[in-house]
Amino acid sequence: MLIEDFQSKFNQAWALRNQGNYKQAVAIANEYLPIARKEGDKASEALFLRLLAQTHSDKGELREALKYYKQIEHLYIGLKDLAKQMHTLRHIGSIYYELKEFECSEKCLVQVVEAYDTKPPSLLESANTNRAYALAMEARNKVLQAIDHWERTYSLYSELNIEEGIKESEMHLKALSDNH
Repeated sequence: MLIEDFQSKFNQAWALRNQGNYKQAVAIANEYLPIARKEGDKASEALFLRLLAQTHSDKGELREALKYYKQIEHLYIGLKDLAKQMHTLRHIGSIYYELKEFECSEKCLVQVVEAYDTKPPSLLESANTNRAYALAMEARNKVLQAIDHWERTYSLYSELNIEEGIKESEMHLKALSDNH
């Protein structure tokens, strides 16, 4: 099967997931994941694993999502795709945060922040990463680091004009300043 065909099927399934049609999205992933594996197409394998991971995450099945995200990260390590590996590791760190496993969250997210300091991603990826890291630092009572990353988050979301992110950053910065 051609990579474009895998991408097309993934796009179709992702659209179904976005519409809340998880059953059909998962069916497509489960149909094409073994084909990608059989063909040794690691990038396409990662796409279908991502679909499964995100679908489980959407449904609040965080341990299941985490399992898939870890497989994806391993594939991107093998493919030597640092950008996609770090994006996946950000998701892993965010899931650990949601599971209230803050130390694991911090360990993942600090790697992403450090990687992005040397090779900056898109503004949105950077904003989302700083947000996740700020939340993790806040949960670990590392106030100065949390403030630093909320300020970065605020700046990036302001540049992107994402009102929800701006307001969230302001709320956290105010709360941290009031308590510090």
